[in-house]
This record gives sequence, structure tokens and C-alpha cells, in this order.
Amino acid sequence: MKRDRNFVVLGGVGAIGRVVVRDLFESHPRNRILIADYNEAGARAYARTFRSRRVNAAVADARNPGQLAKVFRGRAVVINCAQHGFNLNVMRAALAARAHYVDLGGLFSWTRKQLKLNGRFRRAGLTAILGGGCSPGITNVMTRAAVDKLCCVKSVRIRVGGRDLTVRPAGFFFPYSAKTIVEEFTLTPWVFARGTFREVKPRTGWERVKFPRPVGVQWAVCTRHSEVATIPLSFGRRGLTFCDFKVGFDRRFVREVIQRLKDGWTVRDFMKLPAPRGKVNDYEISRVTVRGDRKTITVDCHAKANRRWHASAGDIDTGCPPSILAQMIATGLIEQRGVLAPEVAVPVEPFFRELRKRGMKVVMKENQS
Repeated sequence: MKRDRNFVVLGGVGAIGRVVVRDLFESHPRNRILIADYNEAGARAYARTFRSRRVNAAVADARNPGQLAKVFRGRAVVINCAQHGFNLNVMRAALAARAHYVDLGGLFSWTRKQLKLNGRFRRAGLTAILGGGCSPGITNVMTRAAVDKLCCVKSVRIRVGGRDLTVRPAGFFFPYSAKTIVEEFTLTPWVFARGTFREVKPRTGWERVKFPRPVGVQWAVCTRHSEVATIPLSFGRRGLTFCDFKVGFDRRFVREVIQRLKDGWTVRDFMKLPAPRGKVNDYEISRVTVRGDRKTITVDCHAKANRRWHASAGDIDTGCPPSILAQMIATGLIEQRGVLAPEVAVPVEPFFRELRKRGMKVVMKENQS
């Protein structure tokens, strides 16, 4: 069965899912997209805005792999934008439907479980890319680009920072998924140190990171992330003994979230907070610093808001990459089969070219160690 350019976006009504759908629609005139979401009314309403037979909608329940498989059947690639707790369900449904798979990451623990499906996907002749957004995703491919320039690798440090350039009234806002942020603040982070995986205390390891303008200096903190689950496995034979991830947050914001949790707030309570109003105007920089024996390579990815899509920088650099990867799989540019990390599966230069088409810029610098 020919499945070329036939995609399904699970969670296509969410902030990231909407960007994935939009990018697929505008990337190629033969791309066909099914918006699959538990919110059927929202999915159908969003599909109608495209005014095209290439975009349709269906109800989908991420808790039910059997129902998902029926929705996925006949599609080339499943792009999973649901919460990471559903990743295994969605992967099993993709297997049953004989569809390739891309997701946004499994927050370390789910990623480790998903890797165990490698044999099943490989035997089925299918590709599953874990963590195909920004971080994980772009950061993994930037790591690959840096590693390829070194004879050996000692450490990989990943840092992400952003700045809202819009003048807003004072308030308490979440820059992305409240559920994910709460988990990042409360779950035990993993690092790879001295050649082994180990846990560190949540909300520790604060570090001042100097990003280029307009982001500038940010305080970054260690959080649980998927890159740490795969990069040491991918490059351990190259001598890698250290890998960690830190993301920039205002310390007052972190304290406010933790205090509200102590006061009895739940994730649902945080999700009810009003979203920031006004036009989006922010900027995000994702950085990978890879140190070898004799030189250190730093790679930055710059992303800015897309006002035409009403999407923030974080929405753009997270939502466009899975669309790019899904199209690479569907058109044969990615041929490797099995459950794979981006640093293993994704061709570096073609991927960076696609990022540039979408307004993202990758900058690499080399310095002596």
C-alpha cells in the first residue's frame, strides 16, 4: 500500500499539534493530514479552517490502543503530540496499523521503556523516532553535528533559554505545558556522570548561562529530560562520560509553582490559569556544548515566534521538527528501521536546511578545550 505523504497528528488541537498540522499543510501540496484528538469538536473546527480536502479530523482516545489503531490504519506516519504518559499506547497502535511513528519525547523514563520496542518495529519494517521536537529533537541532532567533528567526546551539556519580548501586565503564566513543567520541577532528574546514569535532587544545579541576544543571561536548572536517556547510549563508544540537561526559568516562577503545589494545587489547577494575551513575540535558543580532547564545539539553534501562525518560538521549534522528520520518513530520506533517537536516525544537513526554511538558524562555533 502506498502511504506517501499521508499523516495523522494525534493531539492535533493542542498548541504543538496545531503547529505540526500547519507545517505539514504548508510544506507540500500533496500532504494529507488527519487531525486526531479526544476533542472531536475542536479537531473538526480546526480542520475546517484549512478549507481543503487534504485536512480531515477524527476522534481519538490515547488510552485505547485498539481504537487508535483503527484511526491510524492507512497512514504513513503517526505524529504523537499527546502527553508522554500515552507514548507506549500510541506506539503499539502504530505497530498494529503498520505506520511509522514520531513523538515529542518521553521525559527520560518513558523513553527508556519505548526503546524496548526496537525489535518489534525493526521486524515490522517501521521507523519510530523518539523525541522529535526541539529538546529533545533539534538538540540531539546538533549533538550529532558536533560529535561528527571530534575524534572523541568527553561531555555533552544541553541548555535551553528563552525570553518573552512582549510587554505584558504582571501575572503568572506557563511558557508551555503546565503538566510537563510541574513534572520537570518535581520529578528526580537524571544525569550521566562518570559513565553511569544517576539521579540528582530536583531543582538543583542552578547555573548562569549567557545566551546571545535577545535571550541574554538566564538562570538554568537541572530537570528530567529525554536527551540524557539516549545520547550516552549513542555516543558512549566515543568516550562520552558526562551528559546533562538544564532549562532556563525565572527563580521566582519556580518558587511560586512549588509553593502552590505545597498549598494543594494540582496540575488541573495550573491548567486553568489564563494564557497570556496579545501578540506572541518571544525568542528561544537551544544550546549544545560538546567537549572533546582538544576542542569544544558549541551549537545554538535560534527560534522566534511566528505571528502569522499565532505560535510562540517554543511552539515553532517544537512543532516544526516532527513534521520535518515525518516527511523525511514518508519520502524515504530516513530509511533506518527500528526505535531510534534523533541523533542516530536524522541526516544532519538536510534537517538543518529544513529548519532554516522555517526561520530557525543553527550556529556552530569551535574553541580549543
